[in-house]
Amino acid sequence: MKEVKIYYSLWRMLLLISVCILFVLGGIFILHMHRNVFHLVVGWVCILSFGFLGILLLCSFLKERLFNQPHLAITDEELIYRRVKTSHVRFADVESFKVREFNGHDFIAINYKPNVERQKMQKASIFSNLYRSMNKRLIDAPESISSTDISMKADELCHLLNERLKQS
Repeated sequence: MKEVKIYYSLWRMLLLISVCILFVLGGIFILHMHRNVFHLVVGWVCILSFGFLGILLLCSFLKERLFNQPHLAITDEELIYRRVKTSHVRFADVESFKVREFNGHDFIAINYKPNVERQKMQKASIFSNLYRSMNKRLIDAPESISSTDISMKADELCHLLNERLKQS
């Protein structure tokens, strides 16, 4: 089958980058009009925090669109998703994919086969184990993919992943 590439939503990314730019401009305005130390601190906090976030979002957006590195790529053998680092989920290691909702956000829960899950827990660092156990308590799966910001609905993505899971 053909590789499926799923990107972050174009409009949502542009909206987030625009909001960051507006907050940086607001911080500059506060610095320009400051009357006391509080305004000075608020202005710099706005500029630094939203400037850093805006740069991260812009770099992610450009990397995705210019270098054709999608957020999710689904091949015949695996699911590749990019967060801070790139993760590969082999369909041979997965038991099921399910849509879970937590706090108004949809997630694709990844349930591994028991032997694979044990191996992942043994290899993982203490922070990864904490993340996996927290994920297990919140959405009943050790790993998940947020489907809130992507260009495909959670149900469609889950159906596509389960179809690829059946074929492998």
